[in-house]
Amino acid sequence: MPAMPLAPGPTEFQNMLLAPKILSDPRGPIMELTARYGRMWRSRTLTRHGLRDMVWLLGVEHNERVLGPAYKDDFSWYEGYSFSMEPLFGRDILFLSDDQPELGREGAHRRRHRLLIPAFSTKLDGQYLPAMAQIVARYLDALPLGQPVDLAQTVKQVTFHVVAQLLFGAEPEVLPTLLHQFEQIGLGLFSLVHLRIPGLPFYRASRARKQLAKYIDGRISLYRSGQADSPTFLAQLLSAEGEDGERLGNETLVSEMLAFLFAGYDTTASMLTSVLLALSENPVVMMQLREELSSLDVEVVLRGQLPETPYLDAVLSETERLYPPLTFALRGAMRDLEVSGYSIRKGDCVTYSPYFTGRDPELYSDPLRFDPQRFYQKKPRPYSLLGFGGGHRPCIGKRFALWEMRLFVATLLLRFDVQFGPQPSDAVYFNPTMQRRDGFWGSLSLNRAAT
Repeated sequence: MPAMPLAPGPTEFQNMLLAPKILSDPRGPIMELTARYGRMWRSRTLTRHGLRDMVWLLGVEHNERVLGPAYKDDFSWYEGYSFSMEPLFGRDILFLSDDQPELGREGAHRRRHRLLIPAFSTKLDGQYLPAMAQIVARYLDALPLGQPVDLAQTVKQVTFHVVAQLLFGAEPEVLPTLLHQFEQIGLGLFSLVHLRIPGLPFYRASRARKQLAKYIDGRISLYRSGQADSPTFLAQLLSAEGEDGERLGNETLVSEMLAFLFAGYDTTASMLTSVLLALSENPVVMMQLREELSSLDVEVVLRGQLPETPYLDAVLSETERLYPPLTFALRGAMRDLEVSGYSIRKGDCVTYSPYFTGRDPELYSDPLRFDPQRFYQKKPRPYSLLGFGGGHRPCIGKRFALWEMRLFVATLLLRFDVQFGPQPSDAVYFNPTMQRRDGFWGSLSLNRAAT
């Protein structure tokens, strides 16, 4: 039986022009090339194997083909991200510990997952959620009233503080430095030039990673020595023990902390800023959301207790649909495959796109309209909402991220009236999630109803 053809795509010369566009802002190229070539097309990218095809699989059916448990042996997280993440985050993190018998890592992801999952238990919500609520309130209370404030910057500070404090007990006075270091890592994450030459993004990212890792290692050593009480999350990891008595060493814990910073800060900050953008552009949605939240007791929310808020949850889902933090995500083909009549070769990079899925007119009517009713007390179709991944490897911290966003939005709208003024620009950059280059500005006044 003859081999299937390769998927269509740009020429080699066109790919040279396409690569920097995808790195700087992938949204336009994804939509344009899918309209031109269909829901399976290929470009070229640099992997640990050298220059290889990057096969784009778009739409719900292709999402399931990449993420579905039935196909877990076809694709590897490690093969998709090793070129970008391993040089800065290290090899020894959950994200990259795919089951790869040829590397002697049979069952590695499952074993590590069993060690980590107790730290995310709902039994610990009584410790995590009040801490989240206190951090949110601390930053919002510090904002000046009646003058423009950059709410996107506030979101970044809140989300980084939450994850850094809950993960490894970062001291408040060093948080600005740690945040700067972490953003430098993000800016170098997808650099195509992995040279430690001063001035290059990868050099700055490598230096920042070293400094941040040193700080985290110091905190872990402090807790191991008993000189300070470990935060709940890290205490769970320090005491976690595998079936064979395996415990996580400092180097592994540092790598995991860096990975969880990436997962818990970057994506949450991006999506939460997009929530504010959506509310500013949809005053009716804002009014309906305020109406739902008006019945809540502010003091109860400040203790981290939030009852069911189905409309707020629908707003978050609709934001995830229209403004997913990651526009595309990667995997690597573990074997030669045939998908939708085309060949994928072992070692090729395989890509699915939450951004395209959320704007797919075959899936959502009037897809560019922000309409939370799509998700109001409704479950999304499988593989149609992928801002936090899906299938057999969803984001382990998704529930935490959603709680943090719920607490932030509820506290903001209960405590303040928010006026969104003209924005300096709508320019964005990717770090690697979508961020607003000139911030997102508004002014606050006290909510009279709440006082």
